[in-house]
Amino acid sequence: MAPGHRAGSSTRLLILGCVRLFQPVHGYFIRRELLSWHVDDWAFVHPGSIYNALRSLTSQGLLEEVRTSAGGARPARTSYQLTDAGESMFGVLLRDSLSDPDDAIAFLVAVNFAPSLSRDEVVTLVGEHADGLRAQVEAAPAALAAFLARRDSPPSASETLRLLAARSAGELSWCEEYLARVRSGAYAFFGEEPDWVPSEEQVAEAVAAGAGGGMRDVRAAENGATGTGTRQHGAEAGMNDLPEPDGSDDPHGKDA
Repeated sequence: MAPGHRAGSSTRLLILGCVRLFQPVHGYFIRRELLSWHVDDWAFVHPGSIYNALRSLTSQGLLEEVRTSAGGARPARTSYQLTDAGESMFGVLLRDSLSDPDDAIAFLVAVNFAPSLSRDEVVTLVGEHADGLRAQVEAAPAALAAFLARRDSPPSASETLRLLAARSAGELSWCEEYLARVRSGAYAFFGEEPDWVPSEEQVAEAVAAGAGGGMRDVRAAENGATGTGTRQHGAEAGMNDLPEPDGSDDPHGKDA
């Protein structure tokens, strides 16, 4: 387990990653997009907390407000994008969450953003995750035997240990299958040709709803044109070269 891993890392990674995909992007769009991912079901992010997380990450210097616009009767809405510190923090959180076997929710979030890293690095990090799970599975029988031998708790309490071991074994099985797919060339990672780009209709609808205009650059690049944005957006954002961790960034500070 990575040192100091605390609750809140998964939410910070989720918000930073989603903003990074669509930046500069309205908070309304981030909320709508994350709800379309059903994050309230699997990441346990309450819809009402998304705006608070955006404000918190901004106050921490990880996001910045880049403009406030209004159209017709629509109220002004603030747009957000990652700062350099936010980009660095995203990389730290992503790598930490992919390798840590003890935070299942953060791992779920990290798998969604894994294409932001190179294929080789994802194989290494998820391999470390699998090694940690394997150690848990291998230690489970001895831990169960020791628990039953103590006789200081009802035998039925041993089912908790059995359930935890079964969960670890199931996740380990998925990791091994995922690694096999990635090693065989599945999906597109940093430095590779994209294996998916949004349709023109999807881009137009997203931009109208508050996503950054850089999403148009993704379509333009696909059609052989050159994007005009100074930052990469949309599908391209998953291909940004994330800074390597140097130990100076602490992903476990103040929760979002």
